[in-house]
Amino acid sequence: MKKFLNKLKPKKRSSGEDNPSRITNETVAEHREKILAGGRRFKYPIQVAKHRLAITSIVIGVLAIILLVVLSWQQLYLAQNTSKLLYRITEIIPVSVARVDGERVRFSNYLKKYRSSIFYLQQQNSINLDSADGKRQSDFIKRRELDSAERDAYAAKIAAEKNLSISNKEVDDFINKDIVRKNISLEAYEKTVLNSFYDWSLNDYRAVVKTELLKRKVRFAVDTAARQKANSIYNQAANGADFATLAKEQSDDELTKVNGGDVGTVNTDNDDSNGIIAAAQSLDTNQVSKPIQGTDGYYIVKLTAKTGTTVSYSIVKVQLTKFDQDFTKLREDGKIKEFIEVKRD
Repeated sequence: MKKFLNKLKPKKRSSGEDNPSRITNETVAEHREKILAGGRRFKYPIQVAKHRLAITSIVIGVLAIILLVVLSWQQLYLAQNTSKLLYRITEIIPVSVARVDGERVRFSNYLKKYRSSIFYLQQQNSINLDSADGKRQSDFIKRRELDSAERDAYAAKIAAEKNLSISNKEVDDFINKDIVRKNISLEAYEKTVLNSFYDWSLNDYRAVVKTELLKRKVRFAVDTAARQKANSIYNQAANGADFATLAKEQSDDELTKVNGGDVGTVNTDNDDSNGIIAAAQSLDTNQVSKPIQGTDGYYIVKLTAKTGTTVSYSIVKVQLTKFDQDFTKLREDGKIKEFIEVKRD
């Protein structure tokens, strides 16, 4: 019986066991914090998960950007991939394909011209770029368009120094003149000409036109020698010098100088990118025009005869050379750095 009663008695705690802590005035704050901390895990599980998800997303995003940059760099500079995707990427990310006297040459400007030229060649000649001949032509176009993009960058540098610019109106006037000549709408022009032949949108083309007009303006601005020569020829002709002799001795137009500058008779609706026909139409017979700015130099025009639909005239051309001479010297002096390898003939 004693043994049974002894079993019912509560056992004493061993000295190693902790007594349950008692809540007192001194420990009440500690107990409250323990209870609240335990509850927070159940009260805010969504907030904790969102926080971890945000950190994970940021890490993944950074890694994806790094991977994209590395792959794009490899495709652009090593593989020289010219795909439309990479072209669009370079429009967003302003990476450089070269530097001209410290001026960046954007990869997108080079790819825009190269892709357009290749597209035109494929549309017109059905060229296979994987063939030996196709690769030769592709290499030639790469070199040509990289040179062109470098010249554009050099022109932009000079334009900034001389405070030269092209307005949106100048761009619109240039495009509208072409649209009027083709007698089509702006929408049709974009679809049937720009998209079909050059794989350009209207915005692409506007950018190209603006660049070309700026380069032309820079060429005229820097070439004071050409301007002085043109004015001198005009003054000589206006003072009675023989126009044919002036053309033979001083004209830079190889096709007409041997004939004393005689162009012959042309229709007034012919293509007139240099504005020569329009200048001839405004003259009286045997009258000589002041120097006019064409696309590549100055022209002095002498009218021989005209009708309602034709004009006969002679010209003296003064070629612009200063810009190209300066650009060539930059290359010779090692001031043009290219970041891709493109063969030069």
